[in-house]
Amino acid sequence: MRYLNYLSEQERYTNWVNYTPESLKSDFAEYKKKEDSKWKTRAQAIGARFPIFKGFPEFTQALKNAKVKKLFKGEAERIGNVALNNDIAGVKSMVSSYVRPRDVDRIVKGFESNAKMPMPIILKGKKDMFIMAGNTRLNVAYIMGLLPQVLVVDVSE
Repeated sequence: MRYLNYLSEQERYTNWVNYTPESLKSDFAEYKKKEDSKWKTRAQAIGARFPIFKGFPEFTQALKNAKVKKLFKGEAERIGNVALNNDIAGVKSMVSSYVRPRDVDRIVKGFESNAKMPMPIILKGKKDMFIMAGNTRLNVAYIMGLLPQVLVVDVSE
């Protein structure tokens, strides 16, 4: 019974969405920008095809076909490039070094007001998984005691 109460408390945020038009374009643009410099090596490490996405239509279709999953923190700890901070200040420090820093306060307010939030994107290869987008949202959700939903995209070789 206590476990069920814990889950219902974690699931009080209910407005995860597959993506928004803005997040779709932004996530693909970031992938393309890092395709050769980072994603080629990452694809090899997780046992994924390369290029992972041949173009925007394939990326869009992959997200439409992705599996939606509730991601417990213990599972997130085993996914490549997931950085789990202990508090909001730690998240703010992490994103301050990004080329395009994220607005952590806006994400917090979004969770508090049940605003639509794009699900983080996890790429699953034959050997492992790697977060493609949404690390900040994932971090903030855990810190706020929420159970995030993610899109798991199979990109196996």
